[in-house]
Amino acid sequence: MANIDNINCSLIITHADRLLEGQLDYFSNKFKLVGSPPNWFLNPFNGQYLKASQRHWSRINDFDTGVGDIKVIWEASRFTWTLILARAFRLTGDQSYLETLNAWIGDWTAKNPVNAGPNWKCGQETAIRMLQVLLAAYILEQAWDPETSLIRFVTEHCCRIEPTIYYAIAQDNNHGVSEAAGLFIAGAWLLRIAPDNRSLQSQAKRWYKKGRYWLENRVNKLVEKDGSFSQYSLNYHRVLLDTLNLVELWRRELQLTPFSRTFYNRAQAATEWLFQMIEPESGDGPNLGANDGAKLFSLCSLGYRDFRPSVQLGTILFCGGRAYPTGPWDETFSWLNLSIQPKMESGLSRSSQVFRDGGFVTMHSDHDDGTSAWGMIRFPNFHFRPGPNALHFDLWFQGCNLLRDSGTYSYNANEPWQNYFGSTESHNTIQFDGRDQMPKLSRFLYGAWLNADSVGELVEINGGLFWEGGYTDFKGCHHKRSVFFKGAMWYVQDEVEGFEDRAVLRWRLAPDNWELQNNKCKGDLGDLTISTDKSVKRLELVQGWESRFYYEKTPLSVLEVEVGPGKAIILTSIRLKGGRA
Repeated sequence: MANIDNINCSLIITHADRLLEGQLDYFSNKFKLVGSPPNWFLNPFNGQYLKASQRHWSRINDFDTGVGDIKVIWEASRFTWTLILARAFRLTGDQSYLETLNAWIGDWTAKNPVNAGPNWKCGQETAIRMLQVLLAAYILEQAWDPETSLIRFVTEHCCRIEPTIYYAIAQDNNHGVSEAAGLFIAGAWLLRIAPDNRSLQSQAKRWYKKGRYWLENRVNKLVEKDGSFSQYSLNYHRVLLDTLNLVELWRRELQLTPFSRTFYNRAQAATEWLFQMIEPESGDGPNLGANDGAKLFSLCSLGYRDFRPSVQLGTILFCGGRAYPTGPWDETFSWLNLSIQPKMESGLSRSSQVFRDGGFVTMHSDHDDGTSAWGMIRFPNFHFRPGPNALHFDLWFQGCNLLRDSGTYSYNANEPWQNYFGSTESHNTIQFDGRDQMPKLSRFLYGAWLNADSVGELVEINGGLFWEGGYTDFKGCHHKRSVFFKGAMWYVQDEVEGFEDRAVLRWRLAPDNWELQNNKCKGDLGDLTISTDKSVKRLELVQGWESRFYYEKTPLSVLEVEVGPGKAIILTSIRLKGGRA
């Protein structure tokens, strides 16, 4: 192993020991007792078991399984645990870890015959599982002299991915990227390890070429020139980057021809976009867009909400140097035997920017007392599936997400949670007449996509920074938001008109000791003062909810400001204070 300094050995071994006891980590947040080997069809959150496990995958419904969210069933079969057990064996030489790894894969293969049951239903899930196993084989130094069972496992998974890849491509999201990566990596690997198997070589060559073609195609289409990604989601952006990182690592390992210049330009832009959104001290970032708990191909023991390992590896591969100083986020390099020079810096720095292609603004403020704050604004410029979060504003102070987004919770939750977490109500923006900003057509689709009326530039004014933008929705309701900061003061002004009954402004607040006194909401981290040019119908602190991890929801305070029909201007003055929640 190249370097053990950045490896949290005790954490890896503790996690591996829990796996031996039959405890599986769900969505990087909750350990559940599922047995060893696990029950591959169990939802441990409600105790329900999917009985149709031997039916062809095409006959199983994603959202009507009788066990709740199918992603809970899929989680154990993403094989994240393979990388824990492989690393624990490499660290200790304890055969129990290797035996458990092999036993679980063998049991999964026996209990999940090819194309039968829910764990074959999704081509992306199939690709993820296969890529995790190949990466584990690499960590265990078994990738170049594999058992026949591994070759069969990879071949069967490619045979499942290939027929439906056009469906994945049509989604214009991570599905196509993941499945193309699976075909590219597996095809190239099979070409290397089975040169004398003519039949397999023919298949492998086809998978490799098809995967390579669609990787180029997807990156060129789904990653904007400014680095924004089609899913408008921080965590799905990490899934994209982790996949591209893995693709490039295998390409180099297998000494394959580099991708096109456009591919690398977009990969670099995507890496730099994520870097701009991440707090360097905590590794956390805005709870932006859909968040399904994915943390893939992870060879680092830092937590789910720490994005630095992905960014650090991405900047090394695509930006020519490290984003951060040496630290625990470098653990990945040790497992991959990557030698990184201490002075190999990327030259990146976080700055105020307008990402026009994707619809994002970042604003950074440094204060005289050495503290700092930054904000992120989401404005509508949709080329792909939108969400109801237009003009949402995130505010960060000293590493704390003071004004925050809701997250997802679950893709298949009971009401009121399905509607709550997927609605305009769960963002820091204006909601008109109790409805979403766009009419909902289905679980993931909206109609009457918003278009921005105006998108301003960042303008320096009297030592501060200003931005404004606005939109008019399908019912003629207009919202214009301007953001200005100077020193420790931030001002958000919302101009609204065109609604019939009410407009509600919401500020979703970090856990803190919030208290509402007249028009001022006071907390340890900061104070929010509300002023308007007309009478306020309602100003109150209510209980809301957030989901920082998939399948988990926790309460938080929400400041709601309601005004009646007619034009109105609402000014929120935010005074940042010392301390940290």
